[in-house]
Amino acid sequence: MLNKYDFTRTGVYRRRRELKIMIKNSDCVVLVTSCYNYRDVLDKFEFFFKKHWLDCPFEVWLNIDKEIKTNYKYNRVIISDHPQNLVRMRDIEFTTPYVLMMQDDHWLIEDVSNDEILKCIDIAKKYNCGNLRLLRDPKTEEVFSNDEELYIYRPGKAYRISARGGLWNTEYLKGFIRRFDDFWQMERFGQEYSNSIDMKVLATKYRCLPIIDAVHKGKYEDYAMFMLDANGIEIDRAVMSAKERLIDSLKSFIFELNPDVITKIQATLNIGYKPKYK
Repeated sequence: MLNKYDFTRTGVYRRRRELKIMIKNSDCVVLVTSCYNYRDVLDKFEFFFKKHWLDCPFEVWLNIDKEIKTNYKYNRVIISDHPQNLVRMRDIEFTTPYVLMMQDDHWLIEDVSNDEILKCIDIAKKYNCGNLRLLRDPKTEEVFSNDEELYIYRPGKAYRISARGGLWNTEYLKGFIRRFDDFWQMERFGQEYSNSIDMKVLATKYRCLPIIDAVHKGKYEDYAMFMLDANGIEIDRAVMSAKERLIDSLKSFIFELNPDVITKIQATLNIGYKPKYK
């Protein structure tokens, strides 16, 4: 805790940051989704969130299935005893027009620019975005606005709907929450629903939300392991083996050959289901 008698330049700067984060922007809320079985991952998420976004201008909410002790002082904790993340979100009473959705394994790798995020909210309003992806993943090469460095996911684009690093119009998000039970189902089967709504899905050229996916099938990715080691944090779950990484790379290569066709085949045959929480 900061010493109230700390009058050094660093101390004054920190106190200003603390005062700044007391006033929250009412346009958006950061919603973190997790579950009790991933509480160790959530613990690391909180560490990197505090390190890289201490002055987050929005309220930060946690949606989880059981009460746990956390290292972050959330503005609100919504406990919903359901196994699937979108079912849990049905218990949330949203109060802002936009939601920035993050999962417990979306770890920040560098400082977040509040100015960039606020600019993204203005863009979402300007273009009536249902979802503004704050990182271009999966990649789209179709430019929407050169001047604003924006790209577009048109109807029919593979993984037009993604749970990764997105700024959501709240009413648009609610439609998916009502229709689907978890993020995988939303990403795989939500395309048709998204195509029926006259709202754009755009993406920023660069990562306005600088995150990585830290966990894959319950194991740490290499990059996550390096992050933990560099910050002196114990690696307390298994790390993906070389063989697992190779198989995953091959799958990604095959997917990139024709993502639109492959996602249609997966949806038709209902294959590739990857439940995150067990």
